[in-house]
Amino acid sequence: MKFASIFRSHDIKPEWAFTAEGVLWRLMCAVGGKIVGEARDQERKSASFFCLDEQTGVPFWKDLRLEEPWWVGIEAVIGDTLLFHSYSKPDMPQHRGVRAFNVQTGGERWRNDDITFWFATTESLCGYRDFFEKRVAYELDLKSGDVLRSFEDAPRELLDLKSAAVENQDLENVVVPEPYDDTAASDEIRGLLAKALRGANPVGPIDVLRHRDCVAFSYYLKASRSQVDRPLFNCNLCVFRVPGGDRIFSEITNSGLALPVPDTFFLRGKRLLYIKDQRTLVSLRLWQS
Repeated sequence: MKFASIFRSHDIKPEWAFTAEGVLWRLMCAVGGKIVGEARDQERKSASFFCLDEQTGVPFWKDLRLEEPWWVGIEAVIGDTLLFHSYSKPDMPQHRGVRAFNVQTGGERWRNDDITFWFATTESLCGYRDFFEKRVAYELDLKSGDVLRSFEDAPRELLDLKSAAVENQDLENVVVPEPYDDTAASDEIRGLLAKALRGANPVGPIDVLRHRDCVAFSYYLKASRSQVDRPLFNCNLCVFRVPGGDRIFSEITNSGLALPVPDTFFLRGKRLLYIKDQRTLVSLRLWQS
């Protein structure tokens, strides 16, 4: 037996990876084990969208592009409906317009270029439109886009509708990391972080996630090619089994970054999903059941 096999016996390997057509800008979980993503190509000023099977990483569809190539983005995912927004004017943050697509097929269901998304329920969407002296709200059927009701004031019906608003994505079995707090961390977590760092000095925030028998850290170290007047950073991901502290995965997930970037990984069910090189979504299956 080779000595290397002893030390690597606990390692896990990525089960799938998907590389997008641009920097991964936004990821959202959808019903039925799907992951919807938004990628942005800064040089081409182009945004594209995709939907993956989270079990395999195989796209249900990908490279979806709208007529407006850049000033567009994901507004929400409600059930099996994906909602996009555009903007009232380029370079302005105010959203305007709603386009609804089928999450499963990527096909368009309806569009309304006049309203701005406010909130949604499982059956309907509430948007609004600003006029010169007033704001008018509208309730639309989520599947068809048909206007069901309009509200020029704020009646009880609108407040009741808002109380039934749902989360804009499927967050079941999703666990996100938390900022590491040394004063509140247990001795076990402190020890695992020290084991991950191996004496190195982290730069910027550290994220930690503990779930079942796994602890994962994401942290930044200064890159070897960093310069005094132009510092660069590498993002590291390290995963341990507890108790025992076996390191089961360790990788530099992003290198040569000008600034530390938050939100680099999360758990969804049995998988840890992380972003590598800003463009690739990678899945680690941590548990078989």
